[in-house]
Amino acid sequence: MGCNRSIRPWLVCLGGALALFAVMGLGVNVFSIYQPEIVRQSGFTDAQGSWITTTRSLFILGALLCVNQLCARFGLRRIMTAGVLLVGLSCICFARADSFAMYCAAAALTGVGYCWAGMVPLSLAVGRWFQDRQGLALGLASAGSGVSTVFAPVLLTRVMERSGMAAAFLWEGGAIFVCGALVWMLVRDDPSGMGLEPYRRPDSEAVPESVAAETKGDGLSRRQWALLLAAALFIGAPIGPGFSHLTMLYTSVGYSSLYIAALLSYLGATISLGKILCGQVYDRLGSEGGNWFAFGSLLLAMALCVLAPAGGPLLPILATTAFGLGMSITAVSPARWAADLCGRGGYEGGVRTITTASTTGILLFGPLPGLLADWLESYVPAYVVFFGLLAAAFGIVRMLYRAAG
Repeated sequence: MGCNRSIRPWLVCLGGALALFAVMGLGVNVFSIYQPEIVRQSGFTDAQGSWITTTRSLFILGALLCVNQLCARFGLRRIMTAGVLLVGLSCICFARADSFAMYCAAAALTGVGYCWAGMVPLSLAVGRWFQDRQGLALGLASAGSGVSTVFAPVLLTRVMERSGMAAAFLWEGGAIFVCGALVWMLVRDDPSGMGLEPYRRPDSEAVPESVAAETKGDGLSRRQWALLLAAALFIGAPIGPGFSHLTMLYTSVGYSSLYIAALLSYLGATISLGKILCGQVYDRLGSEGGNWFAFGSLLLAMALCVLAPAGGPLLPILATTAFGLGMSITAVSPARWAADLCGRGGYEGGVRTITTASTTGILLFGPLPGLLADWLESYVPAYVVFFGLLAAAFGIVRMLYRAAG
């Protein structure tokens, strides 16, 4: 069957969406509704609450160092399915946790599973299965993380209120195990193994799969690589602790748990929309337009979060809208930067290295909101810092693109 007539590339895209639905949406994004309750029930400090998510980031970083090798040895299908199942197992561990060490151990499982079924293997799958419309495919697949954030926060908050936090974790774990089975059914390693070719538009010439996944240009110098990795490191602050502490920010200024849960559901919808829109912007307007879309939205979100103490129902909605649109920088942008800047043949290594750097930023800045909140009795100063780091990252990326022509 010719690649233009085959639906298989889009089924792989759907499998990737379900993987991110489970590991990024349910495993990571939705965890923020549990964090205030974990801190309250266990008597943890704000810093301890931050360290639970920091532990998750530490294990994401460790897993990133070998995820490409694991995918090459065992295949994308096996590694992505195993990652989803690990996150399901972590939910069971969270349900049974009765100490700080147990919560950190459960977070470690989430971190490994998130990496194995997350953006790096998804980007590799899109690079193998799509010659054209890679931005759209990556945006659609990565939007799965936002879909689960649409309905899960409200549902899980109601389960917590009626049956307790452990029951909510167990229900979530069951849903994730179902996703793992579906990922196994849908994802395949590469089109050549099925006698197919990567997806291409009808007017596009066929090219070998190895060429379809290659990148452009001569690559970056060592100095430019250092700058790109610094930018990715800075981006880790707003997309990691900035995102995971939104519930703590709005709880601390007096918003109710149900309002915040509804806010997270809305955030999930904007995350899905933002990733799809960002993919389209990159495909149609090029890297300049895509970078402005991603960075501009996230910078606006940080500025609005700084204004959280002003109160009222409108500011959180505006901040959440901008945050959701800007989270496309975690999914679509790294693959585009790798394709544009990392040199011919450097796509797969570039995606992993950029993702590793941003995860390192999540790890380094993870404790910052809790530490500043313990010291200054407010989460707002952390968002001031995040705004500054993000602005610096935007400046670096624009400079690198200008240097690359």
